[in-house]
Amino acid sequence: MSWRARSLLRRAVNAAIMLGIVATALFPILWGLSTSLKPTERILEYPPLLVPDQPTLAHYRMLWETGIGRPILNSAIVSAATVALCLVLGSLAGYALARFAFRGKQGVMLAIVAVMSIPLPSVLVPTFTFLVNLDLNDSLIGLVLLYTAYQLPITVWILYGYFRTVPEQIEQAAMIDGYGRLAVLRKIVLPLSGPGLVAAGLFVLTFAWNDFVVAVVMSSSESVRTLPVAIYHYLGFFGRDWGPLTAAAMVSIVPVIGVFVVFQRYFLSGMTGGSVKG
Repeated sequence: MSWRARSLLRRAVNAAIMLGIVATALFPILWGLSTSLKPTERILEYPPLLVPDQPTLAHYRMLWETGIGRPILNSAIVSAATVALCLVLGSLAGYALARFAFRGKQGVMLAIVAVMSIPLPSVLVPTFTFLVNLDLNDSLIGLVLLYTAYQLPITVWILYGYFRTVPEQIEQAAMIDGYGRLAVLRKIVLPLSGPGLVAAGLFVLTFAWNDFVVAVVMSSSESVRTLPVAIYHYLGFFGRDWGPLTAAAMVSIVPVIGVFVVFQRYFLSGMTGGSVKG
């Protein structure tokens, strides 16, 4: 076999493997979309159809009629506020760790890694007690503060690695021109660190938008219910209402997928940027 034939064969095998991985990853989403578009009486029919021959939006209409808009709004508010807080605080902390040498710096870095390794369910009970004492349980503000506390370490870690790739000579030149440290961070470092900010923001967004465990423990009223908790109520006690359940799942995953599609280029460069400078 010639070198050209081996190269073509290798490319074909790689393409087949990648196609199989993509199909495996997308099949549950496509099946959920198909189920959400089927009439209720045809969801469990056999043999099943991936492409419904009588698509309907009845399940999506039912979601809006039963008030799914409020949980979507709550999730959007909590996610946006968490991302903003994490990026602001994470930028300040990550820049300080990347640029300043101070006593205890290694201890701070070890503490960040240690906090990231703590299983979230193990701190729910003391966290709930703490929020009750502050009268912040069953509130969107409480969820925002909790999500920020949980996701701030990974935000600091990502931004710390990315800030180290920004040449210090640029900052020194700006400080010679009269800029202070905060001005350098705001006007020079952050604009140059767009991919790192996007990568950290997407991590935080994914957690805040999809979290169920913390939200279901810390909230009880319908006015504070987020989208993952609202989806849980479609499970039912005696059976599964598959139409509204899959429709709500599609409503939940489409925004995150859309954000990733728009920012995927920045996300990939942001995740690899911190590894350039060791």
